[in-house]
Amino acid sequence: MPNPDGLNLKAFLREIRRLDSEARLRAAEAQIEELEQRLAELSVLDPVTGLPNHRRFSDRLGQALLMAQRHRGTLGVLHLDLDRFKRVNDLVGHAAGDEVLREVSRRLQGALRQGDTLACVGGGRFQALLPELTGALGATRAAQKLLEALQEPFQAGTREIPLSASIGVCVFPQDGMDVEELTAHAETAMYRARERGGGRIECFTATLNRDSLERQELEQCLREALRNGEFQMYYQPQFFMDGRLAGAEALLRWNHPMLGPVPPSKFIPLAEESHLILPIGEWALREACRQMALWQPQWLAVSPEPLILAVNVSALQFTQSDWDLCVVRALADSGLEVEQLELELTESLIMRQGQEDLLPLRRLREIGTRIAIDDFGTGYSSLGYLQRLPITTLKLDQSFIASLQSDPPERASEHIVRAVIQLAHSLGLTVVAEGVETEGQRDLLELLGCDCLQGYLLGRPLPADGFEALLQAMTARGFLAGQGGAEPVPLRPPRSA
Repeated sequence: MPNPDGLNLKAFLREIRRLDSEARLRAAEAQIEELEQRLAELSVLDPVTGLPNHRRFSDRLGQALLMAQRHRGTLGVLHLDLDRFKRVNDLVGHAAGDEVLREVSRRLQGALRQGDTLACVGGGRFQALLPELTGALGATRAAQKLLEALQEPFQAGTREIPLSASIGVCVFPQDGMDVEELTAHAETAMYRARERGGGRIECFTATLNRDSLERQELEQCLREALRNGEFQMYYQPQFFMDGRLAGAEALLRWNHPMLGPVPPSKFIPLAEESHLILPIGEWALREACRQMALWQPQWLAVSPEPLILAVNVSALQFTQSDWDLCVVRALADSGLEVEQLELELTESLIMRQGQEDLLPLRRLREIGTRIAIDDFGTGYSSLGYLQRLPITTLKLDQSFIASLQSDPPERASEHIVRAVIQLAHSLGLTVVAEGVETEGQRDLLELLGCDCLQGYLLGRPLPADGFEALLQAMTARGFLAGQGGAEPVPLRPPRSA
């Protein structure tokens, strides 16, 4: 006969096990719920700064818009982009760059009101929501406070990192009525601020919006241009003062099948902004080296000196840590000798670089590549700094050439040009005058001791076949001073130039 006490004990044990399983299940469910809440929070936060990300910013902007519409209020949206922030990561590494970003976010947060929202939308970009504004002026004042918050340099290890920002401003209701429109318009205004040099504020206007649409369409065409073979290299000849051909500057041209020729002033800034200048610039360098390498044998057959190929380097190319390797590969693949290539960098670009940033330039100079400062005289550099730079050539900006013989005489640039030429020669540098358009300018530059000339008086940019015809014409007509006992020829290039 079963023992009743035994049956009760088994039932009791089963009940204990059931209760224990339910407790463990409830604990597991609570843990899962807590993890889900944490994941939900992380999904709307930027992982580096801990600020709201784009998703949470859009939610808060949508709620603020409902309130502003209900109470007929005004709110502002700012889009802030740290100027050239990628360069910070290249200099100090991503870990230190992230710490700089966190300090940036703390400063920006401290410059805003308590009810404002600051979001980090990635890669040195921030958005700010400014609810309950009394007017559009309030949004601009807030943007100014953000710029001021970045004025003090940031510390990254032992480095001091100066930062500036481009800020776009738009205001509800005049600049947009919904989340997508307001954020897009603020970004458009930011791009305009960046195009104008950065470190500034731009407000959205209808004109900006139209320009942005045109820019987007042109950018799409630009993306297809390299693949479709729409780019072409032109070559503008450079001459020694005695009439000999010194070389050529390679210039990029874009001929769109429907738009026709697109001016460099229009597509080069867009290529820089979209980073398309990197593949386009590499193609231009390789193509120009390839073409000049083909011309050198026929030229050296009649000339004791090779032609020099000058190629422009953009600011974005210069900031790439391996751009010197790109140059070396282009030379090796083309067969062009190292000393026959001259890299042109603008004065404002090269002068704002630190010593470490100039290392690729120094490495290229050490192997024999020529280095030129383009548009010299338009920047803010100290002339004494020139002797510490690895350069071989100064290119006088065409604005000085244009004013060589200005009237009244006190406005003429002759004394400046003379001083620059003398300084350059004392440092062992070659001087090239750009934009020579009159015989008077040419004659005066000869008196001042300039080494080489470039400009429409001497020759316009030519496609490859046109420049090759110029080489043949100059050889045939005796433009090689000193060949066969001939006297140096006055600088009168053939009409085909």
